[in-house]
Amino acid sequence: MSRIRVALGLGAVSMGTAWAIGGVAGLRDVVAVLSVAVPALLVLAGVVLVLRAAVPRGQLGGPLALMGVGIGVLALRFDVPHLPDLSRQAPVVLILGGVFVALFRGRSGTGIDTGVRRYTSLLFPPASPPMAGTAPKKLILRALLFGTVRIDLSGSDFPLEPRLVVDITVLWARVEIKLPSDWTVLAGRVELTSGVRFSGDLSQPVFASPLPAQGEAKTVVVNVQGLGGAVSLTRGT
Repeated sequence: MSRIRVALGLGAVSMGTAWAIGGVAGLRDVVAVLSVAVPALLVLAGVVLVLRAAVPRGQLGGPLALMGVGIGVLALRFDVPHLPDLSRQAPVVLILGGVFVALFRGRSGTGIDTGVRRYTSLLFPPASPPMAGTAPKKLILRALLFGTVRIDLSGSDFPLEPRLVVDITVLWARVEIKLPSDWTVLAGRVELTSGVRFSGDLSQPVFASPLPAQGEAKTVVVNVQGLGGAVSLTRGT
């Protein structure tokens, strides 16, 4: 609610300022520019959220830079930034930038280790992180558009949990997992898949129960959702 109040307050201040300086005509110009800028910003925000979900942390700068260069070239090619209109557009851009700065803040960086690891591969290169020491208690693996995620836990120790949960999302891509031979591997939620090819054998031909059974230990539950691609499971030391 605090962010909504800040947004409404900034909006009221900006509209009142435009009205006071330019009168009704100035207010009309601001509304006209906002009617185009706001939908464009919503689309851009949606694209950024998709990239954040698909691109590994710390590697978002490259795709955003390519998008910025492409949009700038297309804008110049089709003569989008008309010089006579810049005097009206620049104040609106400043207002929207102020709203963004007021409403959004960077990551706090608490440093708390939740035991969850996320790895994503989009197109190229493949994600193949080292897995030395104790395995995380949960893995979230996302392979998208011909990307590949390779996880080798064959030399890792089982976490201090009865279960290790692996959530896999695959979209015309590939996920490869290698586990120690003495870990029990069961299928969890796999109903939300279509055209995904599975290779490898489970420890038992049964689905995992929602909660760990009494005495259960060293059990890996694999949940898979997606469209197309492949999920490979191998066992070894």
